[in-house]
Amino acid sequence: MQSQKVLRTCDETRRSAESFACILACAGLLNALIAAVLLCRLPQSGAPSVFGLLVRAALYVSVAAIAGAAGSWLYWSPSSHPSKLNFPVSMVRFDLACIEGWVWVPAVVLLVAEPSPAAAVVAAIGAGMLGMSLREVIPSTLPLQSPSSSERELFAQILQTQTFRSHGYVIAILFYTGGFALHDHSISMASALMAFSAFLFGWESASGESPARQTDAWRVAKRLGWVVPLAILVTVWALLDGVAHRARMEAADVALASENSREEAAKSAAKKANSTSGYGGYESIILWPPRLKKQITPPLPLRTELLAPGTSEPLVIRFDGAYWYFQPPETKPGPTAHQALGTPLSAHIRSNNSFPLSMEAHQNLGSAIRLSRCREIEVEIENRESEATAVALAVLLADSTAPGKPKLYLGQQVLKTTLPDHFAVLGSPNVETLRFEIPSPAKIRKFDEITVMLLPDAGPALVGPKIAVRQFQLFPR
Repeated sequence: MQSQKVLRTCDETRRSAESFACILACAGLLNALIAAVLLCRLPQSGAPSVFGLLVRAALYVSVAAIAGAAGSWLYWSPSSHPSKLNFPVSMVRFDLACIEGWVWVPAVVLLVAEPSPAAAVVAAIGAGMLGMSLREVIPSTLPLQSPSSSERELFAQILQTQTFRSHGYVIAILFYTGGFALHDHSISMASALMAFSAFLFGWESASGESPARQTDAWRVAKRLGWVVPLAILVTVWALLDGVAHRARMEAADVALASENSREEAAKSAAKKANSTSGYGGYESIILWPPRLKKQITPPLPLRTELLAPGTSEPLVIRFDGAYWYFQPPETKPGPTAHQALGTPLSAHIRSNNSFPLSMEAHQNLGSAIRLSRCREIEVEIENRESEATAVALAVLLADSTAPGKPKLYLGQQVLKTTLPDHFAVLGSPNVETLRFEIPSPAKIRKFDEITVMLLPDAGPALVGPKIAVRQFQLFPR
């Protein structure tokens, strides 16, 4: 009877320590998850460098590990759990074991945001490693103090009844439920269920290890030497997959918007008998800025290549191209477009029907620039809008000499001078500069045309914005 009482006391003590360790690990995991959700973001560039992704992934993994350790420490310090006094393992050793699972949190958060089915796999890997490392630490801290052989009852080992263990059923149910959620495209639910199933599996698989194989601090630190780099590489892959998914979604949004505009134009054309130009208007308009009076200058050698090798100063190009005004479903002015001298700052161009007005500024460089020689384009604009209406500016580069005239989209940015917080008084010009990075790996190798698109943020516009392009600055690599 005395031996059974001792065994029961030891078992209760160990179970209490196990529950307290799981609470600490969950507190750290929750803190790492919150930090990852708040801080883990995809890079703004559409073609980020490998080194930049490695640095970003290492930073995200480090933040998750530090946040997890801080969460467990914050719960440990004010805790009044009864096992705290009988918890001989140091928090440093405990956190080192738990970091094996926390470092996978950034990759899971990035994959869930896409959403990608791989998030469930990565979550299962991280949770399984957390369960194994956590279970390996617990027996080494509180071994069972079984009674001596003299105190054991005769045939006690033979007559001992095997206890029913339901963990296998729970693991199987969670795994198959997670698979069903994954088939139903519930990525978050599938990741949570598979992670819980893998945690229980890792916990149970490490339960039968002998004290000789239990994990010490040095063994945990050595295992972190390959777990952390592997988690960083998986996070880099999640970042690359997220950037590719974002590009696909942007392309789909552009195609959907184009299709919607075509359908709207077709419906409006069916309702109205008049043409797209309306009564007393033009089909499309092209504005040419007035030419500046030429000054007598000495002849300069003709430049055959812009931003040639060895160039260190930025190339400044004053805008002298054309402003296009057209309406969908057209994508450029027609052959009968009305051409006039002027700029959007002085001209008042509006649609005289229900069709929205599209405005683009086109600059022909005259000579091609290799993409490998240019790292950034700076666009300087002048805004004389009389109302605070948010307008976004997008930049495209085109190679007119290549078949199909391929284009490279550099993204879009909202003009701060058009926002209500930065809006100036009517009549005073606002000059603003926007910078666009040029990715080195792209589908075109050179460009000789720059297109600036002005996109109203509030939806289709019936009035052309009074925004003009002043100049471009091209910075060499």
